[in-house]
Amino acid sequence: MSWSVPISSSGDPYYTLPNEWDFADERLALLGAAYDPGSIALAQRLGVGAGWRCLEAGAGGGSFARWLCSATLPSGRVLAVDADTRHLADLPGLGGEVVQLDLVADELPERAFDFIHTRFVLLHIAEREVVLERLVRALAPGGILMLEEGDGLGVLDAMPGAFGEVWRAFARSTEIAGASQSWARNLPARLEVLGLTDVHAEADIPIFRGGSPMARMWHLTWVQAHDALVGLGVTPEVIATAQVELEDERQWLYAPPTVRAWARQDDLPDL
Repeated sequence: MSWSVPISSSGDPYYTLPNEWDFADERLALLGAAYDPGSIALAQRLGVGAGWRCLEAGAGGGSFARWLCSATLPSGRVLAVDADTRHLADLPGLGGEVVQLDLVADELPERAFDFIHTRFVLLHIAEREVVLERLVRALAPGGILMLEEGDGLGVLDAMPGAFGEVWRAFARSTEIAGASQSWARNLPARLEVLGLTDVHAEADIPIFRGGSPMARMWHLTWVQAHDALVGLGVTPEVIATAQVELEDERQWLYAPPTVRAWARQDDLPDL
């Protein structure tokens, strides 16, 4: 198996995965296919269903927002917001609402949602604490906030081979751009400080075979981040080796953990 994709020509010297990239549709669709099953299973455990008013914050490719539409409409509400809504054009046809919105600068309606969800959003926002407080204020009494964020949790240092070397450089590139690869592990305590109750958390490490959809997603990520990775000292040869590992169906690889934290709003705290 061989995947050939033109290298991204982004002029940004640091980590960036702009949604206007030619292969962004495919990368976002693969990300959704890889992570939606876990997201949906937890949302179903939490009771999300018909009539729920839902906010998908940082909706990206929109796959989870599409599931919310199928699960909660027509009696509920699904609002998907993102700074770049180009991949959400089909949601109104499913009954959802789409708003272009900057989670840092723009306000959200308060006490308006029974369920709020983010996935791999807050760790990339330098002002993540401001956004988290805003999401808490947007919860209706009894509403549930469900956050899914990546966290190295010591796994990054143990990842072997060229894939591990590239991943560590990729993590550094995100932190240069304002991300935090160690923020999510403290989410349960943060949610309690913000006044939420019934706080729970879990983490899992994705393990996947070379040649799989998740491997293809990471392959595309390395292509899109190629210039930033080289700028951090990773040679093109190491990146190419990591991509060969991702294409090799005999290889089993793993990505850093996903931390899932969720909690309930009993009342509106004074933030």
